[in-house]
Amino acid sequence: MSRRVLWLLPALALFACQPPAEGDRDCAESALLDRVPISSLRAAERDRLACDHGVADGCLQLGLLYARGDGVRRDLGKAAALYARACDGGSAEGCSNLGGLYASGRGVTRSDSRALALFDRACDGRSIQGCYNLGYFYASGRAGETDPARAIALYDRACTAHLAVACANLGLMFADGAGTVRDDLRAVALYRSACSAGVLQACDNLGFMTAAGRGLPRDDTAALELFRASCDRGSSAGCYDLAMMYRRGRGTTATLHARR
Repeated sequence: MSRRVLWLLPALALFACQPPAEGDRDCAESALLDRVPISSLRAAERDRLACDHGVADGCLQLGLLYARGDGVRRDLGKAAALYARACDGGSAEGCSNLGGLYASGRGVTRSDSRALALFDRACDGRSIQGCYNLGYFYASGRAGETDPARAIALYDRACTAHLAVACANLGLMFADGAGTVRDDLRAVALYRSACSAGVLQACDNLGFMTAAGRGLPRDDTAALELFRASCDRGSSAGCYDLAMMYRRGRGTTATLHARR
């Protein structure tokens, strides 16, 4: 059986903004829309000013800085408070990020029910990461019960919006026949897409399908290369599968000699 792709917390791109005029909310909003890279310290100053003027995206960006310790002292409690302000101000990504903290118990007391409500709100607000996180909760049972069909719909929505890890998890649903008819061809296509986008677990799962001849002709050499690439980039699962291929003598002699 292929392995489950790990849930990933949000990783939003961080940008800063041109300094708006002091006390000028409209300028603060405009600066956020037209942000350009500047120093982390200036980014924190600008985002704080925007947040203080009620700009939800400013609160979100400042929360990200506190979550990363970028330009400010790392403080997940402050990040949570800022995400909450962003969420209440209409930022779907703020809701998703706050849900991620509740899901992991970082900066706040862990609460799956609170995380679920925030992910649902984020997804309704068209946060692709929020839809993915919500799908994970329904696939894993952290929503209170498993609902594979709903998870598939949410993963599909996020995958269509080019969130690669969602494509990887969707591939797993089809490979396992969870909440749907097993479809190895579709699983392989989804794994291949996610692997090309850099999701290591998808590369490893694609190697598993290739070695098993599921959804494509069995090819030990191709599987070996997928496991090796995954392992070389830091996947422990890829390293384990690579070792198993060597142990079983699967793969070309030339490839095996090259790895000794």
